[in-house]
Amino acid sequence: MNFTEKITNFIVMRAAALYGGMQIKKYYSKAENADKVSEKLLMKLMKKNKNTELGKKYNFADIKNAEDYQKKVPFSVYEDYREYIDEMAETGRQKLITADKVEFFAKTSGTTGVMKRIPVVRNAKPAFIKNVAIFIYFINREMKKRGYLYGKGLNMVEIESSVTKGGIPQGIISAYTIEKNQFLMPAITCIPNEALKCGEESDMKYIKAFYALKEKDLTYFAAVFNSNITDLIQYIIENHDILCDDIQNGKISDKIDIPSDIKGKLNRKLHPDPERADELRKVFKENPEDLMKKIWPKLCFIMGIGSGEFSSFTGKLKKLCGNDAVFYNETYSSSEALIAGGMETETEDYFLLFDNGFFEFIPVEDENSRPLMLYELKIGELYEIVITNLSGLYRYRIKDVVRVTGYKGKVPLLRFAYRKNQVINITGVKLTAEHITGAVKSFEERTGITVNDYCIYPDTDNIPWKIIMFIETQSDISPETVEQLGNIFDEELSKTNREHERMLKIGETSPSAVYSVQEGTFRKYREYKISKGTSQNQVKSIRVITTREQLDFFKKYIRVLKKVI
Repeated sequence: MNFTEKITNFIVMRAAALYGGMQIKKYYSKAENADKVSEKLLMKLMKKNKNTELGKKYNFADIKNAEDYQKKVPFSVYEDYREYIDEMAETGRQKLITADKVEFFAKTSGTTGVMKRIPVVRNAKPAFIKNVAIFIYFINREMKKRGYLYGKGLNMVEIESSVTKGGIPQGIISAYTIEKNQFLMPAITCIPNEALKCGEESDMKYIKAFYALKEKDLTYFAAVFNSNITDLIQYIIENHDILCDDIQNGKISDKIDIPSDIKGKLNRKLHPDPERADELRKVFKENPEDLMKKIWPKLCFIMGIGSGEFSSFTGKLKKLCGNDAVFYNETYSSSEALIAGGMETETEDYFLLFDNGFFEFIPVEDENSRPLMLYELKIGELYEIVITNLSGLYRYRIKDVVRVTGYKGKVPLLRFAYRKNQVINITGVKLTAEHITGAVKSFEERTGITVNDYCIYPDTDNIPWKIIMFIETQSDISPETVEQLGNIFDEELSKTNREHERMLKIGETSPSAVYSVQEGTFRKYREYKISKGTSQNQVKSIRVITTREQLDFFKKYIRVLKKVI
């Protein structure tokens, strides 16, 4: 950075951090009255939207309190809105489900593969700005602790969007987030705005790697999932020669696939940097331990979802950072809403954003009971979350299940547990992501094997059925060891789910089988999904194999066979 860029970075980071710190204090100060704030917001939405098509259908005008709302408005899913949303997208017609102007559609394929468009109204914008400011508050806090006055980061989210026939922009929700904070981006991120607009068919891994490596004073990484970061680091390791050459020459390689007009703009701003290229070449000749810390000596902050099933990626990043960086799970969100935010670093607990929607909670143990309000939940219990957002979704079931871990005033602290449509339910055994993740962690501790990634397949082709687990490890596993791993996994899974233990004992379930796959298999699968059109910001690690196509993919990469599947 030149002197002007350093000053601008300092001012923007400090100003945003000040605003973010104020928002945290506001949330905490209102926590004791969260129930009142939440119901007041609901009544405001009813009044504002009473003359919309949905408002008339459910008589929003007659709803006087939350109890009325629960009685008169049924639960909903996307199909209840599809006709309205398609009309908005095709014609631009407004005021069908919300009185506010819909200015964006968040596109998602979800877990079903069927594309959905989630409306986003202008009034949703402040929540995204607050969210980014809180994130910068924590980055700035870590920089100040270390005496860093300035420092840009790598934002790994693209902002490509298109426009519907009705003239409404559409894209992934993270694109909307970045676009609404675009004025901040040049001052705090190392990638020029033009590069962020290259589009997902471009070689964005190269662009991110190139600009990140150029910036020696990089202080943070920001991604949707921590797996996005580990994949990028692996790309850098595999392509460091060409990246260093291009940094030395001050030019983006002609072999890189990005629009020519954007490439021209980017190249005109670049300058040869042989000194940085030589620094990097020396680093890549050294032991890869602490690699990220060696490449970026000021790196102190990693933001991305890294808890639960993503914990293995977090562990890998901590080693790469020399255990010196602070980790932050920024938000628990979906395309439908920002649900909860991280109000501290190094925690898996999320603080419910009670002013960003009206939230209800269905007890998992009694799904037919009355949905509970935010202040009625029990610590340690599981609940399906139901959302009424600012953009026209009412009592919307996103099929997420959360666990309540505590309270701040009347605001519950949440951890994502699992998605209801990803529960394995065979012969009465219900296995969730929580069960599997817990078992894998215990499996690692017991065997001493570091599992980089894993997924399971419920094999119902044979009777009794069994679990097949594919694991990617840091080192090779002998055939003799593999023979024992299925039994060890079953023992650990039985500790998290007693019904699995019972089914094994009575012969309703066969012992599990574990297969070791080649290094890089799961990364190849994520790249395969991207090549098929899934946004790289929405590609999660696969945990449950549900199709024959997925099964065949992983079978191709089996490293040590126990027996043919």
